[in-house]
Amino acid sequence: MSRYFWVTLFLCSYTVWAQNPFQPQKSDAEQNSEISVRDTLPKITDSIPKENNSLNSMRRDSLPPPKGLPPKKKKKKPKPVPYIKPMDSVTIKDYRILYMDESETYVDTTLTIEKEYRFNFLKKDHFELFPFANMGENYNRLGYDFHAGPITPMLGARATHFGYFEKEDVAYYEVPSPLTELFFKTTFEQGHHLDALITINTSPRFNLAFAYRGFRSLGKYLSSRVGASQLRISSQYQSYDKRYRLRFHFASQTLDRQVNGGLTNSSVYFFEEAPNYVITDANGDPVLDENGDEVYEFYDGFLDRSRLETQIRGENELTGKRYHLEQTYNLLPKVIDSTKTVYRLKLGHRLNYETKYYNFRQTAADDYFAANYEANSISDRNQLRAMENDFFANYSTPLLGNLEFKLHTYAWNYFFEANTYTPEPEYSSEIKTGQFAVSGRWKKKLFDLELFANAYKSLGSDFPTDIVSFGLEGKFLKNFELGARVNYRSQAPNFNFHLYKSDYTNYNWERTDFKNQEFSTLALKMGHKKWGMISAEWNALNHYAYFRNVTPLESLNKTLLTRPDQTDRQLDYFKIRLFQNLKFGKFALVNTIQYQKVDQEETPENSTELEPLILNVPEWITRNTVMFSSHLFKKAMYLQTGITFNFFTDYYADIYNPLIGEFASQNNTKIGNFPKMDVFLNAKIQQTRVFFKLEHFNSSQSGYRYYAAPFTPFRDSIIRFGLVWNFFQ
Repeated sequence: MSRYFWVTLFLCSYTVWAQNPFQPQKSDAEQNSEISVRDTLPKITDSIPKENNSLNSMRRDSLPPPKGLPPKKKKKKPKPVPYIKPMDSVTIKDYRILYMDESETYVDTTLTIEKEYRFNFLKKDHFELFPFANMGENYNRLGYDFHAGPITPMLGARATHFGYFEKEDVAYYEVPSPLTELFFKTTFEQGHHLDALITINTSPRFNLAFAYRGFRSLGKYLSSRVGASQLRISSQYQSYDKRYRLRFHFASQTLDRQVNGGLTNSSVYFFEEAPNYVITDANGDPVLDENGDEVYEFYDGFLDRSRLETQIRGENELTGKRYHLEQTYNLLPKVIDSTKTVYRLKLGHRLNYETKYYNFRQTAADDYFAANYEANSISDRNQLRAMENDFFANYSTPLLGNLEFKLHTYAWNYFFEANTYTPEPEYSSEIKTGQFAVSGRWKKKLFDLELFANAYKSLGSDFPTDIVSFGLEGKFLKNFELGARVNYRSQAPNFNFHLYKSDYTNYNWERTDFKNQEFSTLALKMGHKKWGMISAEWNALNHYAYFRNVTPLESLNKTLLTRPDQTDRQLDYFKIRLFQNLKFGKFALVNTIQYQKVDQEETPENSTELEPLILNVPEWITRNTVMFSSHLFKKAMYLQTGITFNFFTDYYADIYNPLIGEFASQNNTKIGNFPKMDVFLNAKIQQTRVFFKLEHFNSSQSGYRYYAAPFTPFRDSIIRFGLVWNFFQ
């Protein structure tokens, strides 16, 4: 071979070795000299395809790095750096409020008609609920949602849970500066209602929040005082890279209510007719006018509602303590930009332990609940200890959407304390059991629509629950909203349907024959940004469990007997609702109208008599508001004022049983068919919203026949005010 061939081969081999990253570092002069030599050589690999490039193969496989040199360093991927927003660019949307289901909102200091509807004891729009006379006393149902409650059997005493903070209601916070919120509203007679929140991030990664509700209202009627003491402490911690998150909350709650069982028959007469009474002469005969009609005189003595006699004097109390802990760890990060990193996989564990008891007390037994076990005083107490463990994994990609899988374990201990008067062992004293379940959830964004599906399956035979639901919601075209869903739920009744013990003879039972309730729902909704939203819902109920009023007709409103029951026939419940917020400059007309119907008239086969009406709702419910809104004083204040009209048609409303803390179905007494009108004046000054309202101002003109439940009056006209005040420090 020629000398030129050997020289060329040597220089090419040297060039390949010189490009190896594992060689020792050389001086700048040596590197520059090598570059100048290499640049003068012809690139002999230009004519060789990359896939068949033998020199590349040699460099990769045949030329190992020299011995003793450090291994080749891999190029590190950029780590996600958490973004901390500067304080000078913070907005109100940075004061985030987070919930257990991963939904979130922010502190909203605006003044809207929705804020007016939510300014109440529940802090919710209770369009399908009708309150009792005293604030926080109770609510009767005007409509139903069978898929909104807990998915496992609970303690019972459902009528005492209005205002009770469940684990889904406790909020977690993330705030760039300390935040304080004060909620205040006047009550009836002696008392106050104050709910205060203080939350602070000690660092961008750690938050503490303290909230406390102190509530007391004496009420206008005998034995109707209501009180609440509810402490909530929540905290959230995130690691620096936001991979690990810890959430914790503690809740200690007591809601106590004095109960009276409603008005006696004589008090019902005085409530409805006492403002006018017949004038009589010395002999007790009515005085007649020139037309021969009886002469009436206005008398307002019974407008002092404390003079009206009630059925009982008692007290029921709901107390609960809850410890909730959740940990999540994120994997598979994807850096979107310098301010945002998303994680495609999340693993987590959630622990929830709660103790809850319901207690009914009377200093002396009476005949309203019929016979008792010769008890001098009454004290019935049932208790539930529940522990829930959830293990879950969540995976999210743009192609598949959001997928989540959960494994649930439950342990329940429902029991009664030792009872002095109830014979033992006539009934069991406890239900102690558990359950395993699996669930899955899928959610995906498709254009402007969100598709979703959920499934839940119990693996054990004790108190099982099965759930399937799917649907879509979102926008289509430009200003239209669309939603559709199909839900199915099979769920065991609450524990107090299965077992109850009381000092009253007729309120002891142990039932093992209850089947799972089945609820099938088809729901549709469609709306326009300007013209409003219309929604429709059809529900099919099978094996519906309820409490039934079994009081004999001759003892109506003298005694109250209630038993748990379950129907074997299907109930069809349909409702359609229209919501509009029509604006005309500074004026607005807000309408919420609902029509509903229950098909339950058909008599089951082999039945000799028509079964009672079980699910009772008014046919029509309406709420209409005419409102004026405007800025005043160079936009220093925003004013909102108007009048609201409420009405529902008469129906067989459920009767309240304070002994078991439940509403019972009845077919003897109707309520409703009376207008309720309120005048409100609200204002917003900086971050403070002030609310003034004249409630039910037409009470004296409509006649005193307004009730919240059979024999339980609704409230009279009253002026009330309150405020919501936010401090941003």
